[in-house]
Amino acid sequence: MKPLSASEAVWPALLRTWRLLFRPFAWDMFLKLAGIATITEGAIVSFRYSASSLPSFDLGRFDQATLFAPEFITFTLLGVSVAIFAFFFSIYVLILLRFVLFHCLLYQTREIRAAWVRYQRPAWRMFKGSLLVGLAFVGFLALVAAGIGITAFTVLTLRTPDGKLDPGVFLLLFFPCTGLFLLVCLAVLITEVVLHDFVLPRMAIEDLSFRAAWRAGWQIVRKEKEAFCSYLILRFVFPSLAGFVVGVAAWFPVRLVFWILGMAAQGFDEMLENGSGSLASFQIGFQVLFVLMGLGVGLIIAFALGGPMAAWVRSYAIEFHASRYKALADVLASHASPPVGAQDTSEVH
Repeated sequence: MKPLSASEAVWPALLRTWRLLFRPFAWDMFLKLAGIATITEGAIVSFRYSASSLPSFDLGRFDQATLFAPEFITFTLLGVSVAIFAFFFSIYVLILLRFVLFHCLLYQTREIRAAWVRYQRPAWRMFKGSLLVGLAFVGFLALVAAGIGITAFTVLTLRTPDGKLDPGVFLLLFFPCTGLFLLVCLAVLITEVVLHDFVLPRMAIEDLSFRAAWRAGWQIVRKEKEAFCSYLILRFVFPSLAGFVVGVAAWFPVRLVFWILGMAAQGFDEMLENGSGSLASFQIGFQVLFVLMGLGVGLIIAFALGGPMAAWVRSYAIEFHASRYKALADVLASHASPPVGAQDTSEVH
């Protein structure tokens, strides 16, 4: 298979995304797959919604030192432990959902539950490998921060003969530090792309270890630096442009939907404003209901607008990588014409 350039992979990725999300179209299936794509790819769709004034709670009098009081220290440590566990568990779930989305796009299937069960072990290995890479970056950033701090302290203490700070010395420190910061951000971005686009597919298809998949993924970057740079640029530019166009086109309908919800919430709130007893309870209930409705509508809009763009990013990675990875190309060839029958119309769990 001839390696596709970054621009040549755009159209096949669009077709792959269209087939999975829209052929045939069913709202429940679409929202599930689009929701997974939106979450895993980090697509951002913002909205503003105000239902009514919910009961407020005054936290200003809360003494933060109470958390560390002897009688509360056990609950504080328990809360911190739960927060840490929830953080790492959410990362693992996110990685597992990335495997699920990759599986659905690759095999053109909507069997989410089967993919969830199938990739538990590869996702766990990917999770541990990603943590090691993250710790390596944290250590590197700590060294960089220490070096910048020592250099800044040394340079900024230098003065001109009249006791003032030399502007040339400041600029001599500012520009290298800015360049180093940008290089670190670029390194983090490239590493994330390699992990998500080139390492994950090899662990999913061949069940490779993280180390073996990591080495194979970086070989693509080393061998085809120009193609990878073009791919990296289009991977972010194309969804950004599409998101801008979709955002402008959907601005008025979205505003209209939330305006209707907001007016309805305000009407119920004013109608029950002076009520007491059961009416006051109804007022609070309606306030909470409209807030939940607003959040639900917001999530639907976010998934509907961000999902296709996020799914295209993953399809784009598949098409670009397949022309450089035989095992992935073989799977694509065997599923080149996905059926529109039983598998596509099966219920998603």
